Amino acid sequence: MENQYFNEALHNFVQDFAYGGAIRHLVDLGYDTDRIIKEYHYPLSREAIDKIVRDHIKSKENKQ
Repeated sequence: MENQYFNEALHNFVQDFAYGGAIRHLVDLGYDTDRIIKEYHYPLSREAIDKIVRDHIKSKENKQ
């Protein structure tokens, strides 16, 4: 069970490290999940991209 949590956390960290910065940058430019998926072919699920987008928007709102 512990290995499962570790593996999931590691997987999420690697995805964020590899693609999170680029996706957050696109959100800052006004892109939404659909446009990111359409124009960029990241090897991530829609759910993963949408989570990065939502978390980034929420983080920006909390800073204001």
